[in-house]
Amino acid sequence: MAAPITANFETMATQTSIVGTSAWWTENDDRDLVVQITHHVGVRLAERSVRESGGEVRLELALSRAKGEEGAPDGVNAMLSTLNIALRQRMAGRRLKVVAEDEPKQIVRVAKTNFVPAQTTRRTPSHADGPVRAGIPEDGRVPRYYQAKGLLQQLSQELGEGAALPSERELAERFGMARMTLRQAIGELVLEGRLRRRHGSGTFVASPKAVVPLTEPGEAAEATRKLVTLEELRADAAVAAELGIRAGDPVVHVEQILLTGDTPMSLESAYLSAHRFPALRDTYDAALSLHTHLREENDVTFAQAEERVETVLATPREAGLLGTTLAQPMLLVHRVSYDPAGNPVERVRTLIRGDRYSLALARHDS
Repeated sequence: MAAPITANFETMATQTSIVGTSAWWTENDDRDLVVQITHHVGVRLAERSVRESGGEVRLELALSRAKGEEGAPDGVNAMLSTLNIALRQRMAGRRLKVVAEDEPKQIVRVAKTNFVPAQTTRRTPSHADGPVRAGIPEDGRVPRYYQAKGLLQQLSQELGEGAALPSERELAERFGMARMTLRQAIGELVLEGRLRRRHGSGTFVASPKAVVPLTEPGEAAEATRKLVTLEELRADAAVAAELGIRAGDPVVHVEQILLTGDTPMSLESAYLSAHRFPALRDTYDAALSLHTHLREENDVTFAQAEERVETVLATPREAGLLGTTLAQPMLLVHRVSYDPAGNPVERVRTLIRGDRYSLALARHDS
């Protein structure tokens, strides 16, 4: 039997201390260089030298292994350290070369908002649309897949909407990361709606999420509708209570898919009193939203609505109608709309794809 292969991290620290691809950007009108290095926990940047020559800025790093350094938390084997370097001249179009352990290291220029210094004493403002400090804790320790997510988002910005990502093998070589790590990062970005997978074709940069008002998700601009169900049912106790009718009274059920282009965005099921809207089954045209139809054909005025929002997973039928998977998180909006007299007009259940929708809520303080 072959002897097991073992490795002593202490002896490897000076050979494999920096992991993956590091990142850099500039601040202060291109005069300050910020370099973020990903390295093994317990490895420290001992000293550095900076040389500016012609079209190149050369940064040389010396690394050391701290004695008695605590091990990494479970699942974390790397941390981020940040260097802030005042340049003699603006960075402009010069290239940056980083050398450590007598070897040049991979480093990419990124947008400042994608990476936040992990070990600086001053607080760095966060990007308004993103998590505080880019989601990096104050101790700078992050899982490898999270760093991969940042690099993939930066690459997506460079490639642009609809562009195909390189293969996992190419990305692994480019970022210096394991394919399993990249697969986890890509999977999360797909769930977040930033990337899209096409079976047999690859992974692509997703289009921006559609932004619609929370009060009327079915009113999204440039949306089309596909009628799934238009039927008359008997109201159960819950629907009857919300519509202010008796259990067993007839209700019209209108089920539609809202699409942007060819992509299903949400599934809406509306219930209305058949006594109040007796001609709805015969006159409704799915080319218009249900609210538009009720305003134009029934002279309905919508005054207010009560809503409740929760996160759910789609049922097999819903996933099939929306063209997604059972594991895709969904937003579920329950709404009861009222007319100016306070009478219920409709009871609506809207299932929204969390990867393709962003809800907007306007609030007016009295």
